[in-house]
Parts: sequence; structure tokens; C-alpha cells
Amino acid sequence: MVKLMLDAADKKLLGALMRDSRQSIAALAKLAGLSREVANYRMQRLQERGIIVGYVTEINAERLGYLSALVFVSTKTDREEEFRKYLHESNYISWVGEHVGIWDFGMSIFGRTIDEVDRRFDELYKKFKDIIIDHRLTFHKKNSYFYEKLFGSTTKRISSSNIEHVADSIDRQILKLLSNNARVDYVELSKNIPLSSQSIKHRIRKLEKSGHILKYTIFIDYAKLDIYQYSIFIVNKNLFERKKLLASLAEHKDVCFVCEYVGDPFLEFGVFVDNPYDLRYILQNIEQSFPDNRIIEHSLQKETVSFGPAKCVFD
Repeated sequence: MVKLMLDAADKKLLGALMRDSRQSIAALAKLAGLSREVANYRMQRLQERGIIVGYVTEINAERLGYLSALVFVSTKTDREEEFRKYLHESNYISWVGEHVGIWDFGMSIFGRTIDEVDRRFDELYKKFKDIIIDHRLTFHKKNSYFYEKLFGSTTKRISSSNIEHVADSIDRQILKLLSNNARVDYVELSKNIPLSSQSIKHRIRKLEKSGHILKYTIFIDYAKLDIYQYSIFIVNKNLFERKKLLASLAEHKDVCFVCEYVGDPFLEFGVFVDNPYDLRYILQNIEQSFPDNRIIEHSLQKETVSFGPAKCVFD
């Protein structure tokens, strides 16, 4: 089990924010067993220490007409700063991770169609073909996140009613602002959107019920807590065991995410450890529990851009 360099109150506060970062200070304070003033102070302190990087809204890009592909690349060190800057500033790239292992960078590329994603990767490749040694591109099917485990909390997703709703330009403005700061209040939103705070609140509720908004959470720099995050790829050779494997990974105390990809036999999952040598035993136990599956690669990962859709999704 990962050991966190935090006291019990900080862990409770982070766990509550992981479950729902849009909760009021009063609600967060109650969950953490603190006064409002102390809860607010501790949140500010966690931000100043760089542990809380941002308050993010998990948005369903498919409901906005977009799909995405995971891309891993291995690169030469030439022009690396330029490459990194391009990834961070691109309006069609989201979630950027830097890796130690087979790959050097990971990212998600968004587009309305498979062809558009392909063209956007081609644009990236042509611009940096002199430093890209190899790459892998595969389309996302389903991503599940369990970061709350680290703080003794459980996953909470917003319950949707699957109502039919097509997001208009104002809805997209709201989603864009929420994606940058899940804690922005209705009054502040009304300063940027030509609607009353009550009308904006009503729209957000509709976006939640229609499945456009999936969750409000936080983006944490785990390196500040001396925690290592690894990305693991496992080949699923026994399709009948796939559901059992997915359920086991979701419940594993050290697994923080699971990703499935369209048409590919492998799964990706994330593991947190506070000692890199612990990874070996975790992976051995998983392979022993599922002998028809084989772990094919793993790499140390640091996320430099939070998960969530790319800027183009809100256009």
C-alpha cells in the first residue's frame, strides 16, 4: 500500500475533492471533520505546495461529437523542448505524459472522425519526423479512474438520466470554463456567459443529467508526495477472462486507472507505488492470478497535462 506524506485531515480533504471537487467548503469541511476556515486554509496550502494542480471536470467528449486516440512516441532528445511546447499548446491534444521506458511521451489526440485524428497525427509527425523514432496509435474505448483509493475514498460519478440533449454554443462555453476550473461558481460564470447565474445552474444540471459532465475531481502532482506512477500494458489472450480481469484491476488497492482500446487485445492500467521495487511483486501477483494474460511493457509516467478533452472539443 502506498504511504502518503500527509496527515489524516489532508487525506480526507483530498479524498472528498477527488469524489466531487465542486462541493462547497462547508460540505468538504464536514467530510474532513474540520471547520470551514481550517478546510479552506488546508486547500490553499495544498495548492501552494503544488500538490493540488487544478480542479478539473471530466467531460464526455463523445457527447460533443469527438473521439480520441492514445498516441505513444519515442523520440530523440533533439528539439525535445520544442516538441513538449507543441504538445502543451496544441488545441487538439490533451493528457500529456512523460515516460521512462519504451516510450518518451504519451498523449491523446482528438478529432470528429477517424480521418481527422489521422490527419492531426500526420501533422504532428511531419513537423517532428526528424526526432520521432517510433510510435503507437490506438483509439480509446473506455477509461476508468480510481485515484480516490489513495485517499481512502471511493469513486463517485454523476448519475445521468440519459436524456436527449444537444449541447449548443453556450453549453460548450460553460463546459470549457468548467474544464479549466471545476470550482468556478455560478456568479463568476455569469460574468463570462450572457446568462443569469440561475440559468447557468439549470444548464449545468441538464449537462450532468445528459451525461456530458461525468465527474468533478482534482489533478494532483503525485511526485510531490514521493509517489511513482507506472503505466502497464497487459495482453489479454483469454477474452472470456477479460471482464474478470477488468473487475480485479478496478478493485486492486494499487491500481489507479484502467484503459480499454478499440480492437486491441491489450489493456492499460496504472499502478502507484512509493518504492519502485514494489512494482515487481504487484505485477507478479496479477500475472499469477491471470496466467492467460501477459504483461508486455511498463514505464514510469508523469502527467504534465491533466486528463480531459482537448480545447477543440469546445469549438
